[in-house]
Amino acid sequence: MSSPAAGSARREQIGDMPSFAARSMFWAELRALASEHLAAEAARGRPSIGDPRAQRQAAVILMLFALSYAALLCAPSLTAALAAAFCYAIAAAALGFGIFHDANHGTICRRASANLLAARACSVLLGPSRHLWVRKHGHHHRQPNVFGWDDDLETRGALRLSPACAWAPRFRRQELKAPFYYGLNTIEWLFWKDFRSLASGRLNKWHSLDLGKHARVEFLVCKGLYLLLFVAPPFFILPFVWAVTAFILFHLTFSLVLAAVFQVAHLTPDMEFDGVRSEDDWAMHQIRTSANFATRSNIITWFTGGLNHQIEHHLFPNVAHTHYPGLLPIVRAAAGRRGVECHDLGSFSSAVRRHFALLKLLGIEPARDRTERLENAL
Repeated sequence: MSSPAAGSARREQIGDMPSFAARSMFWAELRALASEHLAAEAARGRPSIGDPRAQRQAAVILMLFALSYAALLCAPSLTAALAAAFCYAIAAAALGFGIFHDANHGTICRRASANLLAARACSVLLGPSRHLWVRKHGHHHRQPNVFGWDDDLETRGALRLSPACAWAPRFRRQELKAPFYYGLNTIEWLFWKDFRSLASGRLNKWHSLDLGKHARVEFLVCKGLYLLLFVAPPFFILPFVWAVTAFILFHLTFSLVLAAVFQVAHLTPDMEFDGVRSEDDWAMHQIRTSANFATRSNIITWFTGGLNHQIEHHLFPNVAHTHYPGLLPIVRAAAGRRGVECHDLGSFSSAVRRHFALLKLLGIEPARDRTERLENAL
């Protein structure tokens, strides 16, 4: 990747949507091997879309989500309310990873209508707009780590996540500020960002957002039901201080878990941020900008809905996440034969450390900017 500390205000521009080279022999070979593997799995009753294993997992997550929320509403003490709120946040994160994410990718059910229904239901259970998330996530999957085109790099000026983002003094020591910003993520997202995008008609400062009448109605209905069913009840049932404290703990936990999983998979010093190489096809770009972590942990794989297998997910986004562990050795073997490096960050804690290492590097004022500032001061 380019030096993480490099970049200036002059670079904070985006051009046309990046294009990719023709399909490489590597990608053709990998697709053929993966198709053969998935066909064998389908013969065993494990189809690539609508895998019963993913559906059983979804049932368990929904049960945990319902039980933890009920425990919160029935909490006999503040300690019990906080314990329930923490479990509720963990269940909500698992629901987001394993159901909402998969439903929007069209993989949790065989029928498109069932996936749509699941995605809408999750919008009510968790609060995010399905339409806005799909548009944001679509940009991310096409061109990950490409500044201006991957909305996951957009923090509305809070953090610098790419060398292409212009440096500013507020980014100094951002690795110390990041946990605070990450902890506010779901509150800002669910109660402000979605509504601002709807009102402004923009996904971010570069991309417009054109939602039709039916999409706007769905947005308002899902948001209204979320507020009515999952935000308001604790404030009516529990003592006010308990409800406020539980609300803060829930969103702090929910936000940090989401950030930990999604950020480490693309934002470490090992990743590339230089846009799409002229010789790279779509698959090569996905590999250069994605990393796996904790792939030997069945618990983390289950909890994250396979998102710790980020390379496999980006290469096969329309395959149920339960197939990612089986695809991993196939991807690595094919990549090894072609001399392609697959990034593996090791354990989850190691991946988190690598992410904060990137934040620290990107928080340092680029040498060119420092020189220009001193020259202008003379």
